Amino acid sequence: MAAVTASANNATGTFMFHPRPTVFEHPITYDLPSTTNSTSIVTKTSNTDDFSQYYISELYFRIYFFVVFFNLFLIYNRIRIRMLFRLIALESRTTIQKSAKGPISIAECDSQGKSVTVENTSRSKSMVLTGWTIRQQSENGETLTYTFPDNCLLRPNHSIKILTKPNESERKSTDLIASSLSSWHTGLNFITTLINAEGKDRASLTKKTIFS
Repeated sequence: MAAVTASANNATGTFMFHPRPTVFEHPITYDLPSTTNSTSIVTKTSNTDDFSQYYISELYFRIYFFVVFFNLFLIYNRIRIRMLFRLIALESRTTIQKSAKGPISIAECDSQGKSVTVENTSRSKSMVLTGWTIRQQSENGETLTYTFPDNCLLRPNHSIKILTKPNESERKSTDLIASSLSSWHTGLNFITTLINAEGKDRASLTKKTIFS
């Protein structure tokens, strides 16, 4: 609304009107978050940060563990490869030594463990092998034995094979079967001994492998 003011400029009482501008006052309000909501927002942000830090730490740990394990795996394989190359580079030499106290000797031990061959080198005398025993001992101490049956006669300049049970199908008329044995020794080092009925060593065959 306009306010009326008056001033006296002359005697006649002239009135001057000065309008007064109307002022409208509007209060300014702000919607501020409550203290409870602010605390909740801060808490949620903190929880999110903690989860992110945990996830990153766990990821770093797994990556670190994988890298360490992978490097150990590579080192292990390198060592194995080096050892393999060393074994390949080594030269092996196998020797067979035979000895006999009389005409009966051990002629051969099959490389696949199928049989042991005993021979009579006499040109005229047959040998009775009843009660004789073949004893074969490996380098780790494992011992195999076979005892000849009754009425076992080996003629002059003849040999006889003692086959293991799995190789019975290869048997010839004069061959014998060691029913309790699945294989004779096939290792790098072993000794085969022939013992007579009195318990005395009469022949031997020694296999020895040397690496250089």
